Formats: sequence, structure tokens, C-alpha cells
Amino acid sequence: MIRPVKIILGTFILTLIAELFYSVYLFKTVHESATLGIPFAFIVSTGLALFVESIIFALFFYKHLATTWTILLPVFLLTSIIPIYFSYNWFSNRPVEVPLPGQLPVSIDKYKTDSKLIIDDYLQTEIDSNNINIYQDTIQPAFIDTIFYSTDKTKFFAIIISIANDNDKVKYCANYRVGRLVSDNWQLGKPKGNIWSACFQSIDNIKYELRQYYYKKYSINKSSNKPEIWTDNYIFNFYNITTK
Repeated sequence: MIRPVKIILGTFILTLIAELFYSVYLFKTVHESATLGIPFAFIVSTGLALFVESIIFALFFYKHLATTWTILLPVFLLTSIIPIYFSYNWFSNRPVEVPLPGQLPVSIDKYKTDSKLIIDDYLQTEIDSNNINIYQDTIQPAFIDTIFYSTDKTKFFAIIISIANDNDKVKYCANYRVGRLVSDNWQLGKPKGNIWSACFQSIDNIKYELRQYYYKKYSINKSSNKPEIWTDNYIFNFYNITTK
């Protein structure tokens, strides 16, 4: 066995042993609730280390590639899955450009009336007489973040933000209502799927994250080349309809 091969194999083995010992150390020192992520962290950190090492050795021992490629190439190909995954994850989660607010498509009075209708429906159907929701959170105020109207004004998608008290914590949670116009009246429904029910610790965070989520998945009135939100039957299914 030539010297470069010995160095490469020895380094790879030492890397695996070092990563293994560090993982065992973490198992014994971190909180029990965090140990579930250690195997994943071991795979990722070991894979990245071997990936980088395979590139460095290929460059350093380029004169010996005729004998070292049978080791370096399989390691490179196998571990390249990890940087490819993280690169794809980074690319797919880049912030999208959210359009600036345009002119309100309805009158201010109409917007206020629709907002009250939506909030009243949410409070009547999801909050009990003690202001408790199904998650046992105490809901204080709930308000409209925004109402998106379709260009023909026959549908809307409304984001509701409720302020929830969970013991001594305050959180801001997303809720939704959709509407379709039938005989000049709104039929209201609650989306069945393709929505993000999440809570955040600040109102600025929830507003930013919700807009990022929906503009990444959908076009809203030709905001991008993605599918229009109005065509999503999971959001606009009206499986529990109220007409107001």
C-alpha cells in the first residue's frame, strides 16, 4: 500500500473515530430532550468532514490519482449528498420578494365590514365563552392581519392573528378564513389544508414569516409565475360553510 493511500485511509478512520467519540460525549452531557438530534448531527458533520477531506486529498495527491481515486471518488460521491441537500435547502428557502401593498381593491368601509364579519365568525366558531380555543390557550384580542381579494372580488383569503396567553407566555398565532361571493353575500369557510398554523413570539416575526410562506408557494393576483392561490381547492374547499 503506497504512502498516500495510507494517509488517506488513516485520516478517514481518525475522522470517524473522533466524530464517534464526540457524539458519545454529547449523549452524556446534553439534555435528554436534545439527544434525538445527535445521530443526525453525527451523520452530517462526519459526511461534511469526509467530503472536504476527499477534495483536499485529491488536490494534494493529484500525482497519485491513478491509485487513490478508488478511495476518494466513492467517498466524494457518497458524502456529496449532504452539501447538495443543504445547498438545495438554502436555495429553496431564500427569502422571496413580497410585493409592496397596492391600492385597496375595495372601499375602506367594505374592508372594515368584511374584517368584522371574519373576526366574528372566527370567535363564534373556534373560541368558547371563556375565550379558550381548542388548544387550551386563552385568546385575548384577535384581529385581521390582511385580507387578500381576488382580482374579480369574488373570493378572499384572510389571515387572522390571535394573541394567545399560554400560562405566562404570550404568543401570536395564525388563523384563516376564506370567502366566496354568492348572491352578493359572503360564504365563509375554514381552509382544510395547505395553510401554516404557526405561533411566534413577536408580531413582526409572524407577519414576515406568513408572507414569505404564501408568496413562496403561490402567486397572489399574478404576483409571480407560481400557481394562483385562488385555484387551490384545499384552501378554498368550504367544507364548513357559513353565509353572511
